[in-house]
Amino acid sequence: MIRWLLAFALGGALSACASLTDVEEAGSSPAPAIVLKLDDFRADGGVHPGWEEVFRFLEAQDVTATIGVIGEGLEEPRQEAVDWLLVRDARGHELWNHGYCHCRSGEGTAHVREFRGRSLAEQQAAIARTQYLGEQVLGITFSTFGAPYNSTDANTARVLADRDDVRVWMYKDTSEEAAPSRKSPLPRIAAVNIEYPVHIPDFESFRAGYAAHRDEPVLVIQGHPRSWVDDPARMEEFRRIVMFLKAEGARFVKPTEAVREREAASSANDPAAAREAGG
Repeated sequence: MIRWLLAFALGGALSACASLTDVEEAGSSPAPAIVLKLDDFRADGGVHPGWEEVFRFLEAQDVTATIGVIGEGLEEPRQEAVDWLLVRDARGHELWNHGYCHCRSGEGTAHVREFRGRSLAEQQAAIARTQYLGEQVLGITFSTFGAPYNSTDANTARVLADRDDVRVWMYKDTSEEAAPSRKSPLPRIAAVNIEYPVHIPDFESFRAGYAAHRDEPVLVIQGHPRSWVDDPARMEEFRRIVMFLKAEGARFVKPTEAVREREAASSANDPAAAREAGG
């Protein structure tokens, strides 16, 4: 009996030590900040069941996300959609400019998207109209932009350079050499996403990509909630991704917060930059 008690006590002590070691190891390599980039909300169609289900889950888990609003849907929005968006904003989620029409045309070399291959004036009008509608319909100034199809060009950079209201550019896919921009970029890491391929969440593919890029200060992962409700397995895969990230200790942040995270990490890795930032 005495030997058993000693063994039990020793085992508990070893387990406690192991737990402390795990905590120390986790603390030495913090999980990245996560931006949930959720695309394609159209207010003229009401609130799609996919959006409702996703945000019921996220809010039950106290997880912050972002909602890409398509401007054209704010021309004649349904009131329940406007109300739903305003509640999400009040609860700490970020609404952002996802272009005006989410449109494309042509094929092959003639393929044109809303922010790739269109004129400067056309791109100016698309961003400006969505900004205007956000303010008029929602009372919100969108501070973040992300293009439909994540497709942009040098004209997009020129348009955004003239807008002080837009501060963050998610998934800028043109290089700084080809299209320099003074907006704070949140880049895309193709290996780390929610959907593999687009519209189909895949936990195992996400976990593999996350493992390869866990040392990034910020990960922006994209999804399309409207596509997740017809097949219950898709929503379940998304839930697994979120719960995995929570278990990792990841913090879910807005784009503007993510930019601060990246800048802080950059300064920490660059003593000269840190001294300059500190005056």
